[in-house]
Amino acid sequence: MPIGFELRPLTTDDAEAMAESFRQGLESFRDWAPPDWRPPEGPPEAERIREGLALPSTWGLLATDADRVAGHVAFTQARERQEPRTEIAGLAHLWQLFVRRRWWGTGLAAELNRLAVAEAAGRGYEAMRLLTPLGNARARAFYEREGWSTDGVAVSEPSLGVDLVEYRRRLR
Repeated sequence: MPIGFELRPLTTDDAEAMAESFRQGLESFRDWAPPDWRPPEGPPEAERIREGLALPSTWGLLATDADRVAGHVAFTQARERQEPRTEIAGLAHLWQLFVRRRWWGTGLAAELNRLAVAEAAGRGYEAMRLLTPLGNARARAFYEREGWSTDGVAVSEPSLGVDLVEYRRRLR
């Protein structure tokens, strides 16, 4: 663990902090998105996160630095993207991995990723997947350094106003 960070399991009470990290993550899209891109507006993200945290298959950690939220990681049972969103056997979905900008480059993201991968393997999953913006070269380079791979096929995500790309990682 990088020096100075404390970790604890996520609870539904962390939904607001996670939503703020998500919001900040969306703001960072301005670094690479087209000039006319704007963060999406919609229903409160915290409620959706709270629902996700309440799922029995969801696992996650919150990282703090001197009582300030630095980032978090969470995964859950993977499901099909289309309704009825059936579970995909043996596949974990890295639902969220966000580190607030102040802590970029500290090694926190790599440690959160490592811990999530180890936990998913320990729970018997065969592989993990994640979705990240196609245009976010920084995030994509990070995941590739951490052992994830992609076929590079773009997946439209209208709610974010960007295309995503799927990454996978074998656990066994």
